Amino acid sequence: MIKNSKGFEMHEQHRKKSASQNEINLYWLIGEAVCMVQILEDALSTSITLKREIKKPGASTLEEANKLREKYRSYTLGRAIKLIKKEKIFPKSLQEALENFVSERNWLIHKSIQNENEALSESNKCRIKSTYETAWVLLESVEADLMQYSSSIGVDMSRVHAAIHKHSEENCIEVLIPNKI
Repeated sequence: MIKNSKGFEMHEQHRKKSASQNEINLYWLIGEAVCMVQILEDALSTSITLKREIKKPGASTLEEANKLREKYRSYTLGRAIKLIKKEKIFPKSLQEALENFVSERNWLIHKSIQNENEALSESNKCRIKSTYETAWVLLESVEADLMQYSSSIGVDMSRVHAAIHKHSEENCIEVLIPNKI
């Protein structure tokens, strides 16, 4: 028995080993994908708050709105999507895409590194990258929907559009924003 840095006893076979470059790359990919999923989940909680609770500019204080958003931030992705479906918060195509994404998100969080040999495989890494890319596309769709919704209820989105274009120019990103917004 040996003691770890926290003073807990552990068997010799459970000692940490240095990660290989392949393992480091895997952990980096997982971290990027998890981060993108969390950003998507945050965008969903913002959309739910604005479209379900606030509904129009000035309907609540910023403090009240933030409190409501915190409530929806505690929802799991699956629970948020069930609410989105029930309340018809998004167009059907976006809602269905979100429903289809839940199983990939759950795989990423719960099973992507269950088996060490499979975890390090190229097919597993491709699936992780695909999960990241799908979350990114969904995020863009949620953001576009939220911008269109905000514009439709009278919110001036010109500063938001200017900031997006400035950011995209500075970072060489092509941003596709519908002309109607």
